Amino acid sequence: MSFLKIFLPGQASCGLDLGSTWAKVVRLAQKGRKVCLDRFARLAWTTQDFDKPENRGAKIKWLWEVLGLKDNTVVSSLAGHSVIVKRVKVPRASEKDLANNIKKEARQYIPFEIDEVYLDFQVVGLEDKDSLIEVLLVGSRKNVVHELIKVLELSGLSLSVVDVDGFALSNCFEFNYPELLEEPVYLLDIGGQQSVFCVFWYKQPVFFREMGFGGRHLTEILAKILKVNKYEAEKIKLQGPGSIEKKTRGEIVRQFRAQLDLWLTEIKRLIGFYLTSVPGAEPGKRLFLSGGGSLLPGIREFLGHGLGLDVEYLDPWRKMEKDTHKFDIKYIEAVKAQFVVPTGLALRGLVDD
Repeated sequence: MSFLKIFLPGQASCGLDLGSTWAKVVRLAQKGRKVCLDRFARLAWTTQDFDKPENRGAKIKWLWEVLGLKDNTVVSSLAGHSVIVKRVKVPRASEKDLANNIKKEARQYIPFEIDEVYLDFQVVGLEDKDSLIEVLLVGSRKNVVHELIKVLELSGLSLSVVDVDGFALSNCFEFNYPELLEEPVYLLDIGGQQSVFCVFWYKQPVFFREMGFGGRHLTEILAKILKVNKYEAEKIKLQGPGSIEKKTRGEIVRQFRAQLDLWLTEIKRLIGFYLTSVPGAEPGKRLFLSGGGSLLPGIREFLGHGLGLDVEYLDPWRKMEKDTHKFDIKYIEAVKAQFVVPTGLALRGLVDD
């Protein structure tokens, strides 16, 4: 499902995810009917990078040079409070009239001035007995889109499509797990500052929410207790607490558990809301994890036990060819959870919906 095609469509095979902690790029190549992982990389942002678009543009340009990328067009995405996604019902009409009707209807769902927003939609439901059809309405503030354009222009790149993180997550799952498309599954991408929860069923996201928690919250807890900077805290978080003295380790575990309990409560609330708000909803039996925050040791087991679900990591390159002479397979296994969204973005340039 592709949204916010406010630019001329292109055939970009590079997905660029400008997250709150990392910038991640994935380049895919298509050979016949096969999709191949061509290149991927990540770089960490600093506080100064978010103060000046020039800094982010320069870093992306440097990354392109290091990777030897010739692509000058990318697919990127938006997330956060500047993006609104709603499932709404509107009267059935011709394509032109439908667009006009949705713009009128959008005023009651979009908490911004309509003239300050880019709107797009896609029909996701069949006509009901009242001659209404269900559409997925997406609105994004223009100033946020323009800021994204500016950063990429400073790096020498342009946009072919602006997507939404939740839809990129869904696309990546749909491509890699075709055998699971007939059953509802839960997708959870845990980012740095926020996370995305999605219910994917019958080849579309039937429920989608962004949550205000992420791995950075745990990093900040660790940095405060150990009195180290956030970069050291991030390393310790991913390596596990083995090198930390027992007394301090107990305090870390206590505070981490309190934070994770809050996450679990929010996920349970969303699952309950999905089951009561989506017509014909059925509970999922699986949850697929992704995002940098999902790499915390033990989180898979914690969520599986707390939710009573089978929990596994979403493999963004499960159905793609990978050159074992070109890539370190151990490294791929270690970091692939971070590359689900940029892979979903890169698929935009290769796979038509």
